Amino acid sequence: MKTLSLLSLAAVPSLALNIPTLSQQQRLFPDSPSQTHYDRLSQPSARETCPQAPKVSIPNDGFHSSQTFLSDDAFRARQAERLSRAVQVPTTVGDYMTDPYDEGFEPFVKFQSLLEEMYPLVHKHAKVEHINRLGLVFTFEGVDTTRKPLLFMAHQDVVPIDDASDWSRPPFGGVFDGEWIWGRGSSDCKNVLIGLMSVAEDLLSQNWKPQRTVLFAFGYDEESHGFLGAGAISAALEENYGKDSFEFILDEGGMGLQSLGDESDPNGEVLYALPAVGEKGSLDLIIDIAVPGGHSSIPPAHTGIGIMAEILYTLERQELFPAWLDSNHPAHGMLQCQARYSPDHVEPWLSEKLAANDPAALGEAVAASRGPAVRYTMQTSQAADLIHGGVKTNALPEKISAVVNYRVALHQTPDQLLERAIRLIGPIVEAHNLTLRVAFPNVAESMEGDATGRTLTLSPLSVPLVPAPISPTDPLASKVWAHFAGVAKSVFESHPDPLAKTASGSKPTVVVSGDVMTGNTDTRFYWSLSENIYRWSPSRVGGSLNIHTVDERVHLDVHIEGMMLYYDLIRSFDAWDGESEYLAHTHAATMVNICALEIDLEISIP
Repeated sequence: MKTLSLLSLAAVPSLALNIPTLSQQQRLFPDSPSQTHYDRLSQPSARETCPQAPKVSIPNDGFHSSQTFLSDDAFRARQAERLSRAVQVPTTVGDYMTDPYDEGFEPFVKFQSLLEEMYPLVHKHAKVEHINRLGLVFTFEGVDTTRKPLLFMAHQDVVPIDDASDWSRPPFGGVFDGEWIWGRGSSDCKNVLIGLMSVAEDLLSQNWKPQRTVLFAFGYDEESHGFLGAGAISAALEENYGKDSFEFILDEGGMGLQSLGDESDPNGEVLYALPAVGEKGSLDLIIDIAVPGGHSSIPPAHTGIGIMAEILYTLERQELFPAWLDSNHPAHGMLQCQARYSPDHVEPWLSEKLAANDPAALGEAVAASRGPAVRYTMQTSQAADLIHGGVKTNALPEKISAVVNYRVALHQTPDQLLERAIRLIGPIVEAHNLTLRVAFPNVAESMEGDATGRTLTLSPLSVPLVPAPISPTDPLASKVWAHFAGVAKSVFESHPDPLAKTASGSKPTVVVSGDVMTGNTDTRFYWSLSENIYRWSPSRVGGSLNIHTVDERVHLDVHIEGMMLYYDLIRSFDAWDGESEYLAHTHAATMVNICALEIDLEISIP
């Protein structure tokens, strides 16, 4: 076996009690060992594991090829400048900015003026709406109103920085060093927003007249739960278009593009395209302790801070969450794809454990092998992120507060996590003579204990979020997924890896598979608008770095590759009549096999 080069899984929410069943489990390997890797991808069968939709040919619409974006030096320079200028506007948002007229949002006004300056054709031809002051919706009206529109999403806001002196380049300098654009938001996710706007501007410069309506929706507080931006935008879209009104929704996220193998392999490089088709849920649990104060020279056995420390310690060491990977989880299908198409680059036991139908054993084995980033796609995470208490060294703390963040695995719910917290904290509350109060929405408020002035309250920071519905990824069952995946294959099989140190000129074989995200996106507000929700910033591993931390940056070529996908998705779905290329391709392959069989029979009959 060759040296392992393991892929990470990705991670985010789905209704834990209503996750659609994946397609019928199929054989891990085809019958014929001599069948080539290319043939296995291009001739999908209903019996196969990880069936792949065929590439979708981009329509002959007279527009330039998406590959022009990579090869045109003038365009590349202009795109670097566009993203650089966008990064220079510090559209940061904090957790407690709840008023769209808060002065902290003023940089967003400047940012939107910059968009108007950089994209005059978009602002001339699109219908531009401001939702809840700063939410942006651009609508490019299509001629054919019988076709469902497409919805592309991004967010204008970025997370704050801590200490600018920690950065190699100024965090809001937008420095372009010839390869990388540096700065907060360069990879999360002004690269997506600027890419979408640039694609639309380019299409309009070629006299684009859309057949199918296309919308861009840009929220402005995604990094702070999204209620002001995406929450208001989604409500407006549902009012205007109705439920299940969009063909697909594409937002940031996913695990990008990850490669296994190279030109030295018999089957060459396999590039795994991993849009997230679901998200984990979330719960921010606030723990508030109120106890009598006094002079610290006469302390109780345990101050409020000591009690809080005991609670957090208990939560972190008891009834911990196991990894769980059943066939309903999108990562299960992704692992099947790896076992089939990259058998020399995955664990030797993977195929056997996938077939064993033991979710606990499979989850733990994969998690142990691939590390925390993969583990937390399959299990609930728990992180004590905030704590506060005390005002003076000689005064006993009276109010102590902590926030524990949970990302809820697909097989669990926020209610189960609350029940666990109550179960673990209850004995501590009783031991310290506290009154326990539970204050959750849709939960009858309860009080346990009778100690006056000594309380512990559990409440949510925001409305708890169940895991998201899983979007379909079976090309036999979902025409939209088959077409989306086919366009992705067409784009990323069209050119070699632009990040490769040596230009081999070889083009990869692309396998498209769904996965889940560990974090949440603005799509949490859009579940009612489409069953086909994809979260995918199509960035190659190593091309988009340090999201949410020091020295965030994106490689220009990776940014442009994302634009190629947006450009070809818009063009291809504009011309698509809703028929399944997958079924047509499979039917054609079947007819070829039947004809070959008939010829063999004719030859064999004397």
